[in-house]
Amino acid sequence: MAEWINNNYIEITGAILAFLYLILEIKKKWIFWIVGIFSSAFYVYIFFHAGLYAEMGLNFYYILMSFYGLYCWKFATKKEEKNDGFHHIDKKTTLVLSVVFVVLFGIILLILQEFPNSQVPVPDALIAVLSIIATWMTAKKMIECWHVWIFANMFACGFYIYQKLYPTAVLFSIYSILSVVGLIEWRKSVETK
Repeated sequence: MAEWINNNYIEITGAILAFLYLILEIKKKWIFWIVGIFSSAFYVYIFFHAGLYAEMGLNFYYILMSFYGLYCWKFATKKEEKNDGFHHIDKKTTLVLSVVFVVLFGIILLILQEFPNSQVPVPDALIAVLSIIATWMTAKKMIECWHVWIFANMFACGFYIYQKLYPTAVLFSIYSILSVVGLIEWRKSVETK
C-alpha cells in the first residue's frame, strides 16, 4: 500500500485538493477558486502523463477560469459585472450554451484525433466541453451549473475507471454525489431571496 501511495502521490494530492475545492464551492466560499488553481495544476501534469490531452487542456482552462471566477465572486461589483448573486439560467443563455457545446465538441474532437497517442478522444472531448460550460456557469453563479456537473462527473467517473486512474475515479464518484448536494444548497440561495 505504501508503495502504491508513493507511486501515486501526485494524483492523490490533486484529488484531495479537488475534493476540498468542491466542498468549498458547495458552501459558496470564494476561496474555492484559489484551491482550484492548485488542484488544476496537479491535474495538468496527471492528464498529460495519461495521454488525456483534452483533460489536460481543460485543466489549463480551469486555472484561467479560477482567476476569472475569483474576480466575479470576490471583486466584481454587482453593477459592473451583473454579479447579482445566485440565479437560474435564462432561455437565451441556454440556447447559446447549447450551440457552444456543439461547436466546441466538434473542434476539440477534431483536434484530439490529430494526436497519435490520444487514448479515447470522444469521451475525453465530451468531459472537457461539459466541464468548460459548467465552469463558466459556476463563475456566473447559475444554479443549473450543477445539472451539468452531475452528468459530467458521473460520466467522468466511469471514464477514469476505464483509464485506470483510480484515485481520480474515486474523486469523481464523490463529486457526483456532492454535485447533487451543491444543487440543493445553491437552490436554497435562490429560494430564500
